[in-house]
Amino acid sequence: MKITELAALRDQWVPIELETAPTPKMVRLFGETFVLWKASSGFHLSEAYCPHRGARLDCGTETGEGLMCPYHGWRFGEDGRATHIPQLDPGVPIPPRAVLKTYPVVLKYGVLWSCVGSPATGGPPGWHEADELGWRVQVDFFESWRSSAFRIIDNNLDQSHPAFVHQGTFGNPSRPLVPRYEIERTPTGFRTRIPQYVGGAGPQMGVDDESLTFDRIQEAELLAPLVTRIRLMYGNTAPDYSFYGSATPIDDEHSNYLRISALERDEREQPYSLFRAYSRRVVDEDRLVLETTNPDFPIEPTAEVHLRCDRNTLEYRRLLSRLAGRTGSARAVTA
Repeated sequence: MKITELAALRDQWVPIELETAPTPKMVRLFGETFVLWKASSGFHLSEAYCPHRGARLDCGTETGEGLMCPYHGWRFGEDGRATHIPQLDPGVPIPPRAVLKTYPVVLKYGVLWSCVGSPATGGPPGWHEADELGWRVQVDFFESWRSSAFRIIDNNLDQSHPAFVHQGTFGNPSRPLVPRYEIERTPTGFRTRIPQYVGGAGPQMGVDDESLTFDRIQEAELLAPLVTRIRLMYGNTAPDYSFYGSATPIDDEHSNYLRISALERDEREQPYSLFRAYSRRVVDEDRLVLETTNPDFPIEPTAEVHLRCDRNTLEYRRLLSRLAGRTGSARAVTA
């Protein structure tokens, strides 16, 4: 399935830009173009072209009260309705069709989120480590990848690729087996806990020594169809950390990948620069593979051969199938 074929995804909140981004700015979502702009009340997202003569509004001017078109000076308020048309004769009312379709924008974790459909929830999914535990939060990156958003989220949940994809960091091809694990279904998705034995991950705990090995539990959770949470737990032998990852569909073949980190300890015990440099290496290993994957993502459970270790990613396909309204009873092929 191509990302634009699953209409229900438009009802999800997706990251559209960092809070610090200059505006007005063009934004691509689901193969369509929008404009992000700022007024005195905050950020707004609207259709990208003026309803008068089709000028691109990212070339316009923010007035404080709204956005002014660069072509004929039409001004639009925060609700998208035209508030001033210079060419109108005195006393002539503004045409009712002189309006931009607008979409809600909320700020969370230093990132601007929007929904261009009918919001399925009141806002972006919460993040336990940031919201309840108050860990140190840092945006790692928000960048464009040549990959389907489905593939990025699927990779975040996949348990068997690290042994081979991450050989330059913490992966070990001589230990490819994934321990048995169970799936806990949640109101918004599912959660799993998987024991792991890894080497090379010292910098993520604040230790500049990649020869160390660790036993840990990885908690992987799907918070929304395009949002994941990963928690690495070391049982007090080293500080924990968590990744919050979301993939925003630009179109069928490209995504903006957002990743935010939450660190359990302070800067002295978990230096972010050390953590960030190592994590970047891990992410780049993923990117090399994901940018070669097919953007047509099979959501039918029977379309692929699945193994016991694929329970996470198989459950993800089942969730997407339900979201698409496909509730067939066929069982997946496993080996």
